[in-house]
Amino acid sequence: MANKSLIPEGFKDHVDFNTNIEHEYKNKIIDIFISNGFDLVKTPLVEFYKNNNNNCFFIDSKKKDPKLFVRDDITPQIIRIASSRFNNKIRPMKFCYYGEVIRKKGSMLRPERQFLQVGSEIIGSDSIFADIEIISLAYKSLKKIGIKNITLELTSNVFLDIIFSKIKDEKTLNKLKVFIKQKDKKNSLNLINSKKEKIFLENLFAFTGSFKDLIKDINKLSISDETKKEIQNIIKIAKMINFQKNDQIFLDLTEFNKKNYHDGIKFTFFAKNVRGEIANGGRYKIKNKLREESAVGFTCFMDTVLRASSFENSSKKILVPFEINDNVKKNLIKKNFIVFSFFGDISDINKSAKKYFCSHIYKNKRIIKI
Repeated sequence: MANKSLIPEGFKDHVDFNTNIEHEYKNKIIDIFISNGFDLVKTPLVEFYKNNNNNCFFIDSKKKDPKLFVRDDITPQIIRIASSRFNNKIRPMKFCYYGEVIRKKGSMLRPERQFLQVGSEIIGSDSIFADIEIISLAYKSLKKIGIKNITLELTSNVFLDIIFSKIKDEKTLNKLKVFIKQKDKKNSLNLINSKKEKIFLENLFAFTGSFKDLIKDINKLSISDETKKEIQNIIKIAKMINFQKNDQIFLDLTEFNKKNYHDGIKFTFFAKNVRGEIANGGRYKIKNKLREESAVGFTCFMDTVLRASSFENSSKKILVPFEINDNVKKNLIKKNFIVFSFFGDISDINKSAKKYFCSHIYKNKRIIKI
């Protein structure tokens, strides 16, 4: 007989105190973006299916009815809003959001198939200041919730696209992408015929590491106006984000994702000794019937954030008699207590406090630690 208490792999009941912490952290991140001019938007769980995404759950429907799916990413929903009901709104538009997303399959780094996604987008500006604002606010929000030893990894499609555009044979191009993805420098270089492009790719491999160590030689990559501009953009980002001690910027100009829609600077946040990325984002294009516009966004994965945060929960749970004055409750809450009202006999409050996992009790007008 099947166990009715079981749930599918990759899903879980959030029944521990981490659920409270996730709620608190989500609010702190969103509050930072709202206070910096980002409008909070809320999108639906279900959308009409319009692309070839194979990692989403479909909803059964009749053959004649439009195909529906449960969202696996909120960014495409923000793009839909910007390209439809806000198509005539003054640019740039700044949005922030949060919500659960569900995926058909997990990955090795993120086996969870449902998690809370928190993020922001600036739509309709190609200024590097938009990238800097998104990255800077993302960094501040991660620090706000106690993440230490942050590494910001920067890359850009601009550099590798120069190499890829020169290779006309599709099989060779696919092989090259595999070798670069594997960081196989020798086999990658063997597929390049031009001496100039070979040197350029070799330099791209060399420019992997701490930005501080690479900055003095970075102009070696200025082989065109486009690469020169992108180098200046990377330098501006590094200079204008106020990184704290023990945090660093890391360059990897050979990093790319075959299915990635980013077309410029891409960034990823990691924390020391934490599985998976904490957050990522980058520059991308939005195309519709009326216009093509540039956008930059940031997405935070709350499951990884909880693993990465160095904060211990500062809230203390206190068991109080049900009859106590509301002003007493308010004062306890101001002192960062979670107030748990006790319905039973006051003489049993000490024993009951342990059963309810309370760290304190309120007795005889005193806060008592147990």
